[in-house]
Amino acid sequence: MERRQMLKTCVAAATTAGVTLTATARADRKTFAPIDSKKMVATALECLTTGGQGCSESILSAGCQALGIESDLVPGIAMGLAGGVGLRGRICGLLTGSSMVASLAVAKKEKDYAKRKMQSLQITGRLFDKFAQQFGSCRCRRLCGLDLTTPEGRKKLNEEVKFQVCTRYVRQATKSLARELMAL
Repeated sequence: MERRQMLKTCVAAATTAGVTLTATARADRKTFAPIDSKKMVATALECLTTGGQGCSESILSAGCQALGIESDLVPGIAMGLAGGVGLRGRICGLLTGSSMVASLAVAKKEKDYAKRKMQSLQITGRLFDKFAQQFGSCRCRRLCGLDLTTPEGRKKLNEEVKFQVCTRYVRQATKSLARELMAL
């Protein structure tokens, strides 16, 4: 399914279910509370290791908390992005979750849609490039070394790899995201 069609389907389903796609924030469009990188990292790691969240949900939770964005949709809206989008081992959920946070942050600061879109795309591009440079790939299956479509792969992830491998990626991706948010 094309990305645009998937988004339309998600919005239509949410609307049908009576879900309002809004978020409340503690800051106005022009300012954020100071971003605490260490706290963001700690929150993301806690969400991943003890909160039962996947990497995409963890970084979305930490980023939204840092931005003062509260919504019943967070972190659940990122749930399907885990394991390289639907456990397919493709793009790491840290990157898709980071992209969501960056877009939300830019939307809080910029009213003009075209400017928001371009700024969000630029931030996301930088995050992807930095991650690929640091870790040699942006693909979940390559990063974690597991086929998460299998019960064995998911078991190994939850018992071992999440704690020994993925935490390193979470730490670095969250630091990079925090730096981008501070620069806004």
